Amino acid sequence: MTPMISIIIPVYNNAPTLAELAERIVTTLAGEDWEIVFVNDGSRDDSLAVLRELAAAAPRIKVVALSRNFGQHPATNAGMVLARGREIVFMDADLQDRPEDIPLLLARLRDRARPVDIVYTVKSERYDAALTRLTSMIFHHVHSRLTGLQAPPGIGTFRAFTRRVMVEMLRYGERNILYGPLMLSMGYAHDFIHVPHMERGAGKSSYSFGKRLGLAVSALVRHTDIPYRIFLFLGGGIIVFSFLYAVFNILQYLFWGRILMGGLEVIILLMLFFMGTSCIAMGLIGLYIFQIFQEALRRPRHHIAETINLAPRDGPPFEGP
Repeated sequence: MTPMISIIIPVYNNAPTLAELAERIVTTLAGEDWEIVFVNDGSRDDSLAVLRELAAAAPRIKVVALSRNFGQHPATNAGMVLARGREIVFMDADLQDRPEDIPLLLARLRDRARPVDIVYTVKSERYDAALTRLTSMIFHHVHSRLTGLQAPPGIGTFRAFTRRVMVEMLRYGERNILYGPLMLSMGYAHDFIHVPHMERGAGKSSYSFGKRLGLAVSALVRHTDIPYRIFLFLGGGIIVFSFLYAVFNILQYLFWGRILMGGLEVIILLMLFFMGTSCIAMGLIGLYIFQIFQEALRRPRHHIAETINLAPRDGPPFEGP
């Protein structure tokens, strides 16, 4: 008997695609033991009403409705806490991830000749906007170089993994968690499968450039020590540059009787430079302090307003592989 599969899908304003998505998953997983855990993340459209209809027609379709919009990663956490499967699949609700590719991920996850705990997908064909593709490529390249965690360009949130990995992820206590970089850092055996990334079924992405930039900064702050190292090197560079500039001015004065710039201009330039770098450094320190403050509050990641076809549980699922 094949293990139970939990498909965890965060939903935010995806009403037009939900019925087709559920139908295609059910058709694709015929013969498997499965459940779909839709997590409605405070949608402002008719997503919750559509999910209620789907859950009423199929008991294996589970719905978790959060009290407001908490974000994709808290919504994913809510789905993991309530999922019962021994094989877990993350995917989006906009039909860019094809349900027909789920068996490919599961087949690789079940391959005992080359055992892995996580199967990531890499987007072989992309229909995103050029800016989205460019910023995604830059982020993954920079993140890989800074952390030493090798992730191919185009890695997506669509992935499959074992329950053991899910249980370990739920042990991480930080509130503002990012599961993408976290899974790469956990060290479990993994593999990558190339799959097409389709056009959105309807609507537009809720991830604006500002949100994507914020997530990128948060990932670098939480998973690397590069931000403060930048300012350590910058401070050292300023000292070296200032010393060399002073020596150069002295040599100019001794041998040619002139200096590169008047004293007042030099002072103003240096003041502006140091004021700018100081403001950036203070902002960086403030970012770290704010992150520490948020973690110290120990607030819940999300609040569940309603569940359908399942009962809420307190704490993580059973502690077993």
